[in-house]
Amino acid sequence: MPDDSWHKLRTTTLALFALALASVCTINSTHWIGSTFPGFFVMSNRVIASVTLPHWPSADSEIFQHEVVAIDGHPIATPQALYKRIAESPAGTRFVYTLLKDGKRSFYTAASMKFTSRDYLLIFVPYLISGLGLALIGIVVWYSKPEAPAGLALLIGGLSGGLFAVTATDLYSPYWFFRLHVLGEAFFPASLLMNLAIVFPVDRFRRHRRLLLSIPYVAATALGIAYEIFLYRPRAYSLIHDLCMDFTGLGGATLLMAVGWDFFTSDSQLVRQRIRVLLLGLVGGFAFPGILMFYSGITGGEVPVNYAGFTVILFPLSIGYAIVQHDLFEIDALLKRSAYYMTISVTLAMGYLGFLAAADWALHSSAIARSTYFPLLFTLIVIVFLNPIKDAVQQTVDRIFFRLKYNPKKMLEFTSAVLASTLRLEDIVSFIWETIRSTMGIEAGGIFVRSAPARAYERIFPLANDGLLLDEHLLLAGLTDTGGRILSRPDLDENPRAGQNREMRRRAFDSVSAEILIPVALKRDLIGFIAIGKKESGGFFSADDVDFLKALANQSALSIANALAYREIQSLNAALEQRVEQRTAELSRSNHELHSSVLRLEQAYADLQRSKQDLSRAEKMATLGRLAAGVAHEMNTPLGASMTSLKLLQNLVSEYESSVGDPTVSTTDHREIAFEMSTLVGSTRDWLRKAAAHIGSLKLHTRALQNMDVRSFSVLQIVEDVGLLLSHRLRLSQSRLVVECSSENPQLHGDPGKLGQVLTNLLSNAIDANREAARPNAEIRIAVQEDGDTLTIRVEDQGPGIPREDLPRIFDEFFSTKPFGEGTGLGLSIARDITSNFFNGMIAVESTFGKSSTFIVRIPRAGGSTRARSVAA
Repeated sequence: MPDDSWHKLRTTTLALFALALASVCTINSTHWIGSTFPGFFVMSNRVIASVTLPHWPSADSEIFQHEVVAIDGHPIATPQALYKRIAESPAGTRFVYTLLKDGKRSFYTAASMKFTSRDYLLIFVPYLISGLGLALIGIVVWYSKPEAPAGLALLIGGLSGGLFAVTATDLYSPYWFFRLHVLGEAFFPASLLMNLAIVFPVDRFRRHRRLLLSIPYVAATALGIAYEIFLYRPRAYSLIHDLCMDFTGLGGATLLMAVGWDFFTSDSQLVRQRIRVLLLGLVGGFAFPGILMFYSGITGGEVPVNYAGFTVILFPLSIGYAIVQHDLFEIDALLKRSAYYMTISVTLAMGYLGFLAAADWALHSSAIARSTYFPLLFTLIVIVFLNPIKDAVQQTVDRIFFRLKYNPKKMLEFTSAVLASTLRLEDIVSFIWETIRSTMGIEAGGIFVRSAPARAYERIFPLANDGLLLDEHLLLAGLTDTGGRILSRPDLDENPRAGQNREMRRRAFDSVSAEILIPVALKRDLIGFIAIGKKESGGFFSADDVDFLKALANQSALSIANALAYREIQSLNAALEQRVEQRTAELSRSNHELHSSVLRLEQAYADLQRSKQDLSRAEKMATLGRLAAGVAHEMNTPLGASMTSLKLLQNLVSEYESSVGDPTVSTTDHREIAFEMSTLVGSTRDWLRKAAAHIGSLKLHTRALQNMDVRSFSVLQIVEDVGLLLSHRLRLSQSRLVVECSSENPQLHGDPGKLGQVLTNLLSNAIDANREAARPNAEIRIAVQEDGDTLTIRVEDQGPGIPREDLPRIFDEFFSTKPFGEGTGLGLSIARDITSNFFNGMIAVESTFGKSSTFIVRIPRAGGSTRARSVAA
């Protein structure tokens, strides 16, 4: 099979070429209408074409294939000069033409005439219709059946024949396509006739096809080359033209002999049906031309025979139909209608003419015949006898041409009643098979039903010991390819989708001795099929046979399906009690196992909840450990300074005690000692207050989540406490905390410890981000802004940013962008839960990868209970 798009392009190109060529030739040929011409046509080589009409002077002469060498004694070199000489004189002027053939000169005298629209209709229109029809039929058939050798043969023949016929309108002027015309003439008999005879109606020489096909095409090539070389040598041209005509006759005879041989020797139903279609095309295409020529002969040529070109196209059309159509059984109905209408037409015409003759003979001198009422009476008599004559002719045609040994209607009525009376599968299939055998005399075959366990089709009648099974997929594909129609043995060769399964399907046909398979389907479900073998009489199946079998299969489908369902119900009822007991026991065990599973699931859920709490507590303790380490480092300085002050103060106290009662120590000295002691006490107090602040900030983060301390508090104080708590980590990361606020002292209602935990997690992540970026003097900005009833806190770092694909999961539990081992993935999740659950707020993130990240916390200033949502922006 060729590529579909490439195949469409090729066929479209060919069709457009044929239409374009026909359009050009049509436009060029219309200039003849109204022109004055000799009464015959002259080709480019000055040879008179073998074309005429009964009312032309050339119809009664023998001037065809003669070369015109002079007119009125004046030599002419080109046909254009001849036409110009004729056109310069009025129509009816007589001219003397000097003709040459086989070296002998002769003279022909005739008057010029006007070329009319009627002449154009009789000469050029048949050329155009036949040529374009031939080309398009070949293209359409090749498009539909590109894999069929006959389709390719019809394409080549249609194109060459169409080229020959369409360019025939150009032969007499302006001679644009003269060389194309002779090539089409040379190749037409080789392609349409001799090539088709080798591959149609059956491809009989598959192995040696190319060798045999080369013979006619070599001959056509030789004729085409000779035509092109000697085209303008009239004597040689006429000889080659005669050879092409002989070649055409030989090709037609070869095709007819091949068709006749296949009709009498082939046992293939498809081949015979194709031949019947071909014969119908022969009758339709050539019966009218034959009758027309006969009538023209007996009337002395008064009737033009060019009308015959209108029906010739029916012959290639019948060939194309036989190639494309698989199911040719309907040709019986077509033949039946054709025979009926032809017979009824002839009968009525003869009866009508006979009645007229009898009435004229009997009543020509009677007053009744001269009466004005006689035509009305005659019409009424014809109407009265029309229907009886028509019915009698139809019955005669049915009895002679298409008589059956059975009455399909009565048989179907009888089978319907019988099939509806039983549900036993054995009785149903036995009756169906007996009906088929008795009506058609079938030698072999059987009824097959799908066997579900084996995934195959099992023959259930006639029963045999071999237990015949046919693969389900193989036959399903074959019956599906037919589109619900019957599947015949020739379909295997003609169906391109059969592919490598073609031989397997052929063996399946042979195994059941079948010629056709009738699908038994119920609601598009193929439940089985009926295999039909050859008839005992040796005849082939008609359209009525096929219609009867299909109707019987449709009736049988429901009965077989009901019988199969009834058999299955019986089997189910027989084992129902046992299955109910088994199901009850299984249900009891399942309930016990389900109860155990529920208990295990409850325990697992409780363990999961505890694990989640433990993980949250572990994250909090890990954060608290890091904070405690920072606070311990920060408290070393104030505690060390306090110890130094206390030591100095102790020295001053000892000095003061020793100075008591010492006359050398003046009051001024005592005052200086007291001042130094006071200064040391103040410094110690300041250092201890700073240590107390660190301890207070740490205490802020040691409360459990369930301990609530709801009140109004200063947001800046919480920010300051968090900054103090993480001051040690800020210095280690070389970061600087910058706090901005749009108002003097923004207040928030809620638990200050929870907000501190959120800010601690965000600030810790910002410190880690700046440390990873390793930018000197990096900043962490905390911006607090009041926006109506909402407080917005933005924490912005100068780290590497977050990848875009990670933003939607940044708040998921256990998800972290930090290196392995440096984070638990719970910090942002806890911050989201606190913001949503305890402040009715929301937290979002904005990040520019490679530059910075900003976490945005929006909290209603009055608090609330409605849960907000987290957004990763």
